[in-house]
Amino acid sequence: MIHLKNINLTLPSFALKDINLHIQKNDFFSIIGPTGSGKSLLLEGIMGLIPFSSGNLILEKKDITTLAVEKRNIAIVYQDFALFPHLNVSQNIFYGVPYHKIPKQTAQKKFDSLVSTLGLEKITKRFPTNLSGGEKQRVALARSLIINPNVLLLDEPFSALDPVFHEEAKLFLKKIHEELGITIIMVSHNFSDVLYLANKGAVIKNGSVMQKGEIISIFEHPNSKFTAAFVGMKNIHPICIQNGKLAIKNNNIRIITSHKPSKTDNTMGIRPEEISLIASSSSYTVKNRFHGKIKSITSNGIFLLVHLQTQNFQFEAIWPRSYLRDHNLDIGKIVTFGFHAESVHTF
Repeated sequence: MIHLKNINLTLPSFALKDINLHIQKNDFFSIIGPTGSGKSLLLEGIMGLIPFSSGNLILEKKDITTLAVEKRNIAIVYQDFALFPHLNVSQNIFYGVPYHKIPKQTAQKKFDSLVSTLGLEKITKRFPTNLSGGEKQRVALARSLIINPNVLLLDEPFSALDPVFHEEAKLFLKKIHEELGITIIMVSHNFSDVLYLANKGAVIKNGSVMQKGEIISIFEHPNSKFTAAFVGMKNIHPICIQNGKLAIKNNNIRIITSHKPSKTDNTMGIRPEEISLIASSSSYTVKNRFHGKIKSITSNGIFLLVHLQTQNFQFEAIWPRSYLRDHNLDIGKIVTFGFHAESVHTF
């Protein structure tokens, strides 16, 4: 569908370097990475707003690297939605139609369908200043979709929405993607959104792709210490391999894994939510089981961040807030905890 081959984009103070991505038709592809890593810049390059310094951008087997923006049949929705304040909803939605030479009858039919699908029937005469955040987002989507783009680019599409509209918009975007079957490329910092919406993606750092592939694989099987830390994996520690078994470096703790670590693996990571509290009366069995002292408890909304010390080593776990009451958790208390062999990742 869309193929980025050896893409480079050089600016005075930043550069995208050797970007190679292959996005299939109907994919929901998410680009994630730290602030300033080049995610939005890459979107603008795909859109044609900033020319690539070298490399090729292929869309449906056609090289569009130097093609004008209006001829690419690609649409973009920015995080602030960028609606024209002097145009009402209808005028905003129809804005791009003349530039794409879409027949009036075809555009009107598409408009009617989008307005109905997006629930905009009652606000077509309103101006942006009289719209809620969720309504602005839906208008921006309609304006992009009316031109029947081959690819829809989304730059932090939920960041300007409050929590209630955020969830509503996320569910709605999922529905739009499934019903229209459009290819979407989204930049986002919200991992919950990424995991819910995207099937594939890439992690970018300092203008370079660090890992790409299935979204679940990126989060569950990071290929480097950087990616592991970025996607929220904790308990990242240096390891050594002794007789094919994993040991935490400079410690006597042995960890059982579900796979045989590679000879080149020197780091392990365990997601904090994978570490379970094991009650004394529980029949719950795991291969990695420890006794340890609670060193700290930090509230993080409905969850608790708990540091557990055993043999001069600390594990970091995330547990439900209800555990405070149900298990009488307190700093200094000795508890039993553990995790499955499948929860241990090495890289």
